[in-house]
Amino acid sequence: MSFRFHKIIAAFACLTLLSCEKDFLDINDDPSNPLDVSLELLLPSVQLDMAGSLGTSTAGLSQITSTYMHQLVQRSNQNDYGVQGTDSGVQSPWLVLYTRALADNENIIKKATEQEAWPYLGMAQAMKAYTYSIMVDLWGDVPYSEAHQAPQNLLPKYDQGEAIYPQLLTLLDEAKANLEKESIFEVGDEDLFYGGDTDLWIKFINSVKLKLYNQIRLVDDVTAEVDALITEDNFISSEAEDFEMEYGTSVGPDNRNPGYVQEWAPGTANYYISPYFYEIMANLNTFNHPDYGGKIDVTDPRIPYYFYNQIGEVSQSSSPENPCSYCYGYIDPNTEEFVIKVPALQGTGMVSVFAFSLNIDPNEGYGQGSSQTVAGLYPLGGKYDDGEGGTSNFNGYPQTPQRLLNYYAVKFIQAELFLSNTATGDARLTFRDAMRASFAKVNEIAETAGAPVITTTARDNYINAVLAAYDAADDAGKLEHIMTQKWIASFGWGVDMYTDFRRTGFPLLFDGNTDNLSFTIRTKEFPFAYPWPTNNLAVNSNAPAQKVVTSNEAKPFWMK
Repeated sequence: MSFRFHKIIAAFACLTLLSCEKDFLDINDDPSNPLDVSLELLLPSVQLDMAGSLGTSTAGLSQITSTYMHQLVQRSNQNDYGVQGTDSGVQSPWLVLYTRALADNENIIKKATEQEAWPYLGMAQAMKAYTYSIMVDLWGDVPYSEAHQAPQNLLPKYDQGEAIYPQLLTLLDEAKANLEKESIFEVGDEDLFYGGDTDLWIKFINSVKLKLYNQIRLVDDVTAEVDALITEDNFISSEAEDFEMEYGTSVGPDNRNPGYVQEWAPGTANYYISPYFYEIMANLNTFNHPDYGGKIDVTDPRIPYYFYNQIGEVSQSSSPENPCSYCYGYIDPNTEEFVIKVPALQGTGMVSVFAFSLNIDPNEGYGQGSSQTVAGLYPLGGKYDDGEGGTSNFNGYPQTPQRLLNYYAVKFIQAELFLSNTATGDARLTFRDAMRASFAKVNEIAETAGAPVITTTARDNYINAVLAAYDAADDAGKLEHIMTQKWIASFGWGVDMYTDFRRTGFPLLFDGNTDNLSFTIRTKEFPFAYPWPTNNLAVNSNAPAQKVVTSNEAKPFWMK
């Protein structure tokens, strides 16, 4: 949908204008509900805040969740499940989502209701339901029934996630009904997701409902509701209908993919690629990790779209700038001899570090800013890896969208529902279609960026190998294949991966205490939820005490 590319600069200008409006809150009778901001300005502001706070930059929820799900690694307390309520990766997304996006979205709901602007109202209700569902999935209890009622109530209580979810499903029905109403209002390019296309918004709503029913299927009988949705069959049904935020190329104001801006500035990448994730895709097992990759015995052709090696091929003549933990080898700075580190990586430029190695890795003090493998074209807009190497220096494709809810995810959800007998359908066929859709998404981004596409032969060789393993597995093994392939497809969108793992136990995750590495030691248990932001707890006397994120009390209500 090319209109997103053309209008994104204007949208960022709108966001800047809104920020200026909020500098003059004293002119409004109700500071939390400025009356002089139009729906046309509020809508793109909310959407940009949503996408940014859910994405893979340091201020996005996909940042920590992608490290928890062992796709990214960082030299920080994320390395060992140690995120706290004071961390920016917890506080910033909450601030943007709750204090800004949802507050502005509530203004849209109020103004659209008063003006009978039904398309705006339906879109705002759909975004509210979707955003709150993610907050419940990550934090558990959150302010909902008393939220955004300033100045009458500045200290909202935290509602239980179990009580919020049914209200979100009802809200989605209301959103759909409003989008179907006749209206004198028309939404255009200010809608950065769908350009005002209400039919696509209804497909999104149905897809969100299916997702939420799937997430609660272990604790509620949702068969009738799911069957009704499956029968209606009006979901996101192609890559062109994906719910995502597309970006642009402008630097002033900067409308590039925020993850690209963060990770592709020369020598400043925050994240390494998890060796575990790489080895699953490369069909390697060099350090005794869960062996899903070995079960299918084929290399994933998406690797050069996912990972970009700044060194084309590590060798004695082309060595990382410092001693490295995970690479083929490096020049020892003391002896000037080439030290072979991981022989199985010969012929590659992979350079990374291990999870669970913070402060104990013998190479801890060495940076690899100009050598490390970085997230590539598919997740963030970096370059396609053509094997030639080269420093990451804003030479990629910053327009790459932040994926939120995609066609391939809908198909994976359906495959899980069919396999679990929550709905009637062919799980294997739908699983195949989900994998094909995930490859099609990579090719869509590659083609737009002018990169080579994955051939049908390469795609089918991989998918057929996975399906052969799927056919040989029992139901638990089949679920593992579905969830592992969804995990691989979702690189760059960590939020749902984290939820999926807590629901199903798949994919299997790397454990630093069971590998053959002496410098990877897991000291903490996997967290069942995010901690609440410390700043929010400090100012709200009705907020609960901080949770112990590894305790049973922290488990989301949909965990069995």
